[in-house]
Amino acid sequence: MDKLKIAHIGTGNRGTNTYLPLISKLSVDMELVAVCDVHEGRVTEQGEKYGVPAFTDTAEMLEKVKPDLCSIVITPSNNHVPGNICSEHGVSYCTETPINTDLSRADTMIEIAKEHGTKLEVNENYYRRPSERIKRQMILDGIFGKVNVAHNDFRGHGYHGIGLIRSYVGFDNEPVKIYGFNKRFKVQEHEWRKGQPKRKNEDWQHAVIEFEDGAVGIFNFSSLSYGSPLRGFNGTKFYAERGMCFRDDAVILNDDADGQRPVTITRKTNNVDGYETLAALVADTDPEVIWENPLHYYPLSDGEITVASELMSLVNAVRNDTEPEYGAYNGRKDREIDVAMGRSIKNNGAAVDFPLEY
Repeated sequence: MDKLKIAHIGTGNRGTNTYLPLISKLSVDMELVAVCDVHEGRVTEQGEKYGVPAFTDTAEMLEKVKPDLCSIVITPSNNHVPGNICSEHGVSYCTETPINTDLSRADTMIEIAKEHGTKLEVNENYYRRPSERIKRQMILDGIFGKVNVAHNDFRGHGYHGIGLIRSYVGFDNEPVKIYGFNKRFKVQEHEWRKGQPKRKNEDWQHAVIEFEDGAVGIFNFSSLSYGSPLRGFNGTKFYAERGMCFRDDAVILNDDADGQRPVTITRKTNNVDGYETLAALVADTDPEVIWENPLHYYPLSDGEITVASELMSLVNAVRNDTEPEYGAYNGRKDREIDVAMGRSIKNNGAAVDFPLEY
């Protein structure tokens, strides 16, 4: 197994607290060789911490260090700046979501990567959570039949929530129309997050997405998500031909089709360096549905498995000359639906058709 050289761009909060520590853990598959950021003080500190050279210029870093791939974790509206430079230097990269806030810039990123034969992965993480992986595997194995309606109640804003809905109805299931609107409500004044101003209003964003096979996606997002004790629950659900799933609880019709049978999911673990890490999730369907953790040889939490899977998607794409697992198309599609939802909201719920003109 070839260990690939990876350079990391972006030493803000998520870059330093999530990506860099995780890259250092994935030592069987990758080696950190450089860090880069326009903020000199920050990047110098991280370079010293990990014992690698620090740069403030992406092109200079690529020319001097010659990494096999890069991870980019910066302000999304600027993803195209280092991303296009990577492609022009023949270096594949993955970038945090969204692929770009501007669809035309996203298209340019995709075209430049294609022109130079580089891989472009978008680090959508919600559908990569192990609990979501087993649900999607059951859908792909036909346990539920066709998914007709998929809901997301503020488990991920915008493109995140949309990506989860698409993981249920099918990533190749094209959207055809979307209706969006928002509402404001008064709520009891309370502390939203520690250290943040108190909240006494709640803004809701709603959308109905029609897909080409007739499936419907229902998207809801609350401004009190991500912290408010008033909205302590969130989750997804889907309704299919032969069963349904509410959060992580699934039921299907029994063999006689005259009642329901709960699906029990068993967690299998490995002990890696004294750490109990996930090996597989097994659903007691007939036949069994199994999702195996491809990173079972690392001592990772479920949350770390989620992000590590993003990085490994790019590693495997470069190593095997294949397409990344999620890829630029899905990253762009999530953002396109997100933009269309915002456009419908601004037009008082008027339908927006796909493909979106912009």
